[in-house]
Amino acid sequence: MPRCARSWIFVGLLMALLTGGCVIQPIAQPATQPREALNHGYAQLHWVANKLQHIDKLLLIKRESEAVESAVDAVAQTMRRHANTLEQMEQDLAAVDLSEDGLPIYEQKKRWAVVRERGLVTGTPVLGQTGIEFERTLLLSLTAVLNQQRHLLSVMRSDEPEPALRDWLLATEEELNALYERLTGLLADAYFCDSRGCSG
Repeated sequence: MPRCARSWIFVGLLMALLTGGCVIQPIAQPATQPREALNHGYAQLHWVANKLQHIDKLLLIKRESEAVESAVDAVAQTMRRHANTLEQMEQDLAAVDLSEDGLPIYEQKKRWAVVRERGLVTGTPVLGQTGIEFERTLLLSLTAVLNQQRHLLSVMRSDEPEPALRDWLLATEEELNALYERLTGLLADAYFCDSRGCSG
């Protein structure tokens, strides 16, 4: 089978993995209780982690630098662990429910539009890019998502009354802070201008 055909077959499989067969949910109702609001937050954390845990699969059809490959692998592994932990917490703890994210339908549609536009579902537009352009687009997309995720963890932590869950939120926030700094540092060093001039 030609190499390009194998690549497009893989892209189709990747799209199925990343979308997970999800559809837009019915219009959500606003949370009326603090616990319900927190569970909406946990569901939102899980939605992102569940999508990004497969982002390393993109690298199977791209040639990238060792530093970018290592960073993207770290994102995928971290998100895979977070998704699994959240699913396990839902099974073990009565306080955690991932079934409803509380987002209005247009917020859900906006999120899907952003994910698709940034190439985190099908690989487009990054599929058409190579080299530095591909790496920069991918890293910018990932840092944007990680930034939102870590801030959600922070605001949830201030409201979470359960000590074990609060500890998990803090540890996860610190982990994502470090990962975010790693990716933004890579962007700054390789693809942006500073007082020393421009690189990348």
